[in-house]
Amino acid sequence: TDAAINPGNSGGPLLNMKGEVVGINTAIPTETSRGIGFAVPSNTITRELPSLLSKGTYDHPYLGITGVDLTPNLIDANDLPAGTHGTLVISVSSGGPSATAGVRGSRTSTIDGEEVYTGGDVILGADGVEMKSFYDLILYIQRYKTPGKTVVLNILRDGSTRNITVTLGTRPQP
Repeated sequence: TDAAINPGNSGGPLLNMKGEVVGINTAIPTETSRGIGFAVPSNTITRELPSLLSKGTYDHPYLGITGVDLTPNLIDANDLPAGTHGTLVISVSSGGPSATAGVRGSRTSTIDGEEVYTGGDVILGADGVEMKSFYDLILYIQRYKTPGKTVVLNILRDGSTRNITVTLGTRPQP
């Protein structure tokens, strides 16, 4: 969306060409970033506003992993089929939702003098929906899940796939 966001517009509605509210303007240009503005999408506001009004906070769902998109180098290093898409689990938060469910993180290996992540679970999908990237996975959980709900991860581990059910937690405060 292109829109001029000037001082005083922050907090105002972001409208599409039909006059429909599609977001709320949240940031305006600064000396170093003229012409750049940010807005919170209306679907995020619809999802989070009731909790913000009633509790003053919004609890984000939390999977408790760090992951990285599969690249050709990671596919080779992990002996995965060419063209595999998904998220290689780098680490699992100790005591977190994924650790409790049995999701496995990677270790660092040196291959041809280069350190790469190997041996971790590869997340291929969630709730029957293909997840081609870590971004896809995080976006899916943020949009469709809440703390305490479950997500069924389709995992590739040691050459075979399996489903692991994770009960999501609440994302820790920074």
